[in-house]
Amino acid sequence: MDTRNTLLQHILVAIFSIILLSLFVFVLDIKESTAFARTSFILLFITMGIGPLMKLKKPKDVSSPLKTPWTWRSEFGLWFTIIGLLHVVFVLNGRPSWNILKSLGGGIGGGGYGLANLLGYIALIWAVILAITSFGKVIKFLGVKSWKWLHSFAYVLFYLVATHLIYFQFFSNYGGGPDWFGWTAVVMTIIIIGIQSMAFIKTIIDKRKATRQFEN
Repeated sequence: MDTRNTLLQHILVAIFSIILLSLFVFVLDIKESTAFARTSFILLFITMGIGPLMKLKKPKDVSSPLKTPWTWRSEFGLWFTIIGLLHVVFVLNGRPSWNILKSLGGGIGGGGYGLANLLGYIALIWAVILAITSFGKVIKFLGVKSWKWLHSFAYVLFYLVATHLIYFQFFSNYGGGPDWFGWTAVVMTIIIIGIQSMAFIKTIIDKRKATRQFEN
């Protein structure tokens, strides 16, 4: 469980986010709203990857922050939420005639952006809830068991965001079909599914071993 939220790590993740945004906007010439969307997805991918990786290789108590990736989950998760909120702001500001209700009007298939945006809004609301409950004082108020139960749904958030992005890229006619990042998002999603499945299998094997040792 990561409850530290250190200022240094927040600064480093913020710098990392700014670098990603700058690469998308100034090097790859991608518009700001899309750059925020892709940066937030990368941050979420890192956040979701840390947990199962640490189950596959249990962390040791060492001082170097680069060797303790589990202590970065809150920072990456919080900055994913901040960048995701900015993505929505830039999207709505870039379309003066739009509001939240109009952004849900694209329907399913064809225009497609309506369903994609609905999934995005649900994910954003859930992200804000998880972000608010990621601080030590809130965790103490909720209790560790309640907090763990609430944050066990973090993967639902990832799959909502991934579906939002992939549906928008592949099943919407807004933007002319998938680009390189659409395919990259598919690969990233498969990676998360893969390492999550491996971590789940390892947890079952470890529990079975522990049960056998106890019975013996």
